[in-house]
Formats: sequence, structure tokens, C-alpha cells
Amino acid sequence: MEISDSATHLFSQSQEALGQWLHIPGWIVLPALILLAAVIIDLVLYFTLNRMERRLRDSPRRWDDPILHGLRLPLRWWVWITALMVGLSIVGAHFQIERLTTVFSRLGALITLLLVGWGGIRLFRRLEQRLVFPPVNCHAKPVDPTSASALTKIVGAVLIVTLLLIGLQILGVSMSSILAMGGFGGLVIGFAARDVIANFFGGMVVHLDKPFVVGDWIRSPERQIEGIVEDIGWRLTTVRTFAGPPLYVPNAWFSQISVETPTRMVSRRLWETIGIRYQDIGKIENITHDIRDLLQQHEEINQDELITVNFVTYGQYSLDIMIYAFTRETDWQRFHEIKQGILLKIRDIIDQHDACLALPTSRLYLPEGLDREDGERGGNQIDRERESGDDDGASRSSGGRHRPSRAPGPADDSEGEGDA
Repeated sequence: MEISDSATHLFSQSQEALGQWLHIPGWIVLPALILLAAVIIDLVLYFTLNRMERRLRDSPRRWDDPILHGLRLPLRWWVWITALMVGLSIVGAHFQIERLTTVFSRLGALITLLLVGWGGIRLFRRLEQRLVFPPVNCHAKPVDPTSASALTKIVGAVLIVTLLLIGLQILGVSMSSILAMGGFGGLVIGFAARDVIANFFGGMVVHLDKPFVVGDWIRSPERQIEGIVEDIGWRLTTVRTFAGPPLYVPNAWFSQISVETPTRMVSRRLWETIGIRYQDIGKIENITHDIRDLLQQHEEINQDELITVNFVTYGQYSLDIMIYAFTRETDWQRFHEIKQGILLKIRDIIDQHDACLALPTSRLYLPEGLDREDGERGGNQIDRERESGDDDGASRSSGGRHRPSRAPGPADDSEGEGDA
């Protein structure tokens, strides 16, 4: 209270001195001078801070550029708002509007808090970029995007809550009332928004444990989730599915389901079954030996992992060979290119041994005493009898239609010879 009274007395003396010196009412001159000072200060800040920011972009420290970037615009806005508030307060004091000074003081404090929050958000956003992509000459290691995002979000949330409590206290709300109301309201909100709170803590666990980060390929058969992680928020995680549409997953799910992260695999499994004909059972040992040599000499196969090529079972129509190995390449597209090359070389090995891949077949068993050749001859005889029977029937039917009722005579023979 003493400070505000001293400031009011100082403004009153300054106003009287300017009025006597310029022969203009002091309540007009003093606000004009304050606005003029705001213009000068704003121009100085504009050129100075812009030049400093350009220089600090090449600084090896991560903090210099973000701090200046966060303060630059909010500080200029604060200069103008302060000058405007002070000028309006002087005008209100001249017209004896006592309430106006109190309102402007509180409003100025609240606006200052908003500007501090704005500057903090700008600072944290630029700092997050600097943590992930440090300056060229910085010796610190880059921080992964998920950790940087979690750090800035936590600090930002603490800053916003602190400014909100200070703002309530400026408005005249006592802290004891806030705490009492917060205890009761916490119970009500806890029951009403338990899913939101569960998602919030689920997101915090994901940020801390890091089962996956932004850019990872994740998969969960329990919930049919599969895609690339685009964003990990406090309530939802955005997963871009391979079909195209985004999938928004509540963070609470990740504490209840198992999640695979194929992106972090160090090798990819090749597991195939090749079927050989039963006629080639004498060649199967040499075929498996050559396929095993192929995999052991292949540069894309991880020799530190298990390599298995064995004849495993008698199938319904084939002799099954199991091929089990791991490739060094984990990229999905490149893995299938390698797999195609290996399968084609296995085909060449089978051809080199004069063997063939098996196809589904059926075997026909004939009754005893009837061999295949007799059956074929019998079938052909039946077919010929059917054909001859059809011809006789056709001739009989033809004769029935065209044969005359009398016996042929000499005239008929002569006619036949002439036709021939």
C-alpha cells in the first residue's frame, strides 16, 4: 500500500511540474510522454533482441536462443500494455475515478501473468527443438523426441498451474479456500473423470517407461492396433495405420495390453516349409545339406542366430523340409526382397538334384487281376463297339428311310453305273 501511495504522489508531482513548464494540463502531457517512452523502448527492444537472437542461434549452448525467443514478443507487449494502463490510470485519477486505478492494477497483473505463460510456452517449444536437434557445435547428445516432449509438457503444466493459483490469489481468492475447494472438487472430479485421469497417468507411464517412441512401428493383437506412432499425448496416442487412416488410442489401454515394437527388432525371422515329392526321398539329405550351406554362406543371413534346415515330417503328399533363419535386415520391403532371392536359389538347388517340388496328388488302386493295360484295352474295345453300334444304327435308320419297296432290276444297275 505504501508503494502505491508513493507512486501516486510521484505522478502527481510530475504532472504539476509538466503542466507549469509546458502550459498544458499535466494529465494530458504525462500519458503522452509515457506512450512516447513506450515507442522508444519498443524500437530499442525490437532491434536489440532480433540482433541478439540471430547471433545466439549459432551459440553452442541450448538455452540461450530459447530464452531470448520466449521473452522477445511478450516483453514488447508488456511494455505497451503497461504504458497504456499507467496512462489510463492517470486520466482516471484526474477525473477522480478511484475505482479505475484498482481495476487497472489487477488487470495489469493478470495480463502480466498471461504474458509470462505465453513466454513460457514459446520458451519450451523452442527448447524442445533444441533438445532434439542441438546446435552444430554443441557437444551434448541429442534427446529423443518422446523424452523432450514429456519434459516440456511436465514443466509447462507446472507453470500453468502455478500461474493459475497466483491469478486466483490476485482476484482475492484465499489459498485456504482454494485448497479446501480443491480437496472436495478433487473427489468429485475423480469420480466424474476417472477415465481421463487414467489416460493421463497412462500417458505419463508411456513417457517414462518408453515402450515406444514417436516414429516406431507398434502392434497389439489384443486390440488390433498396428501402425506408426505419430504423437504421444497426455490422453491419446495417435497411430497412423498402414491402411492410411489415423487411429487414436487411449493411453490407459497401454497399461492393460501387450504391445510389440517391431521397429526395435535386431533381425527378422525367415521361416518356410518346402515340400519335396515322395519319389525324391533318396535325394532329400543332399538337398537339405546344400540349402544349409546356402544359408550359412549368405551375407544377409545373421550367422549369430539359429540356422536350421531339416527334413521334419512326412506330409500328406510331400516330404516337408523346414527352413529357419534370421536376416540382418529388418526393413519389411528389403526383407522380402532377400527372402525372394533365397527361395529362388532353393529352387535351383532342387533342380540340380533332379528333384521336384511336391503338388497335391491322388493314387488310383485297380482290383486284382485287372491291370492298367487290360483296362485300357477293354475301355478302347467298348468305345469301338459303341462307335460301330452307332454306325449300324445310323445305316439301318438311313436304309429304312430311302430303300425302295421293290427289288432292284437292270434299270437300277444301269442308273447306278452311270452315277458312278
